[in-house]
Amino acid sequence: MSEKTAEHLKKILAVNRKINSTLKLDELLGVIMQVAAEVMRTEASSLMLIDEKTDQLVFRVALGEKGKDLVEKFRLRIGEGIAGSVAGSGVSVIVNDPASDSRFARRVDNATGFSTKAIVCVPVRIRGRIAGVLQAINPLDRKNFDSEDLELFEIFSEQAAIALDNARVHAELVEQEKLKQALKIAHEIQMNFLPDLTAKPFPVDLAAESVPALDIGGDFYDVIELGRSRTGIVIGDVSGKGVPAALYMVRVISEYRFWAPRCEGPAELLATLNRSLAQRSQRGMFVTLLYAEIDTDQKVMRWGLAGHSPMLRRTALGDTSFLEGEGGLPLGLDAEAVYTQTVSPVCSGDQFLFFTDGLTEARDKQGREFGIENLKSAYAGKTAAESVNRLMKAWREFAKDAAQHDDTTALALRIY
Repeated sequence: MSEKTAEHLKKILAVNRKINSTLKLDELLGVIMQVAAEVMRTEASSLMLIDEKTDQLVFRVALGEKGKDLVEKFRLRIGEGIAGSVAGSGVSVIVNDPASDSRFARRVDNATGFSTKAIVCVPVRIRGRIAGVLQAINPLDRKNFDSEDLELFEIFSEQAAIALDNARVHAELVEQEKLKQALKIAHEIQMNFLPDLTAKPFPVDLAAESVPALDIGGDFYDVIELGRSRTGIVIGDVSGKGVPAALYMVRVISEYRFWAPRCEGPAELLATLNRSLAQRSQRGMFVTLLYAEIDTDQKVMRWGLAGHSPMLRRTALGDTSFLEGEGGLPLGLDAEAVYTQTVSPVCSGDQFLFFTDGLTEARDKQGREFGIENLKSAYAGKTAAESVNRLMKAWREFAKDAAQHDDTTALALRIY
């Protein structure tokens, strides 16, 4: 190894600490080029990275008199110019007479007024994949680049690639942590919107459980008092999952709480909610919904459906059946959709199950659905809480070895 190369390698070892001094990508790019200028002693240098969306080389950092004119403004196709050629072949090159080289992309010099006299260009490989190229242009203390310059630049490129990969991994971890925090906050918001049915007495016996498929989901339920003997109960299932579904759910509950006391029954409420949601539809989202009003003095239930599963009724004698009624479209799809309501008598001891389709459509390891018959047989208990606990226990036991693909919610109501 020549004295020149040995000196350069000492310099690389010294500046390697500087390259790894930051994990912030933008800072790192600048550090890499500053170190490249120290190591190679050239008039200009640049780092170009491949834009995976366009498969083009983009100047990310360029030092020298015309460097600012290059960054993010010029793009090269893979195979275009000397840099594009190196990106395509993965082979480092020295070009000491660019003007006579057919690969040379003159449009960059023409646009900036810079004069390229000699180039050394090496690929930047990250985990075996070419991610970009490094260029050093016009040596300051000599006319041409030589093989020792090339060897030095390749070693430097390897060090830079490791630092870039570390920065990329760090950035991904930071984004993942931000997403976790966002999901945590959204989950807390969602849980705060779901009512605690044990916090105060209602004129009916109530219990519920909701299990999201992800950290947050689109299922929801709510119970509000509408008067001395009237109670409003809603259950819904927002299309989609994750943060968008949770935010849409919060909007639906907020509007439900505002409009329910102001509307004359389920049909009017469903139509009002639907118009509001449809007029401000986001990303084509919608919600299926079942709303019921229980009047314990008159012993009647008024209820309406918007694309949701009907209630399951179990009498005090143990007979089970679904309440029959005309349904309408899910809310948020058509502002002019029409909704109806059904009036059903209720008796002391009657229990009603509100549920989302994540319950009946849950699958076991063999792909079999939990289904209606399991739902009917598992829904049994003297109190609403006992009925929900038995049902959800049966659901968990059925699907214990299979992944949960949908949010699952059950709400039980018993007439005193």
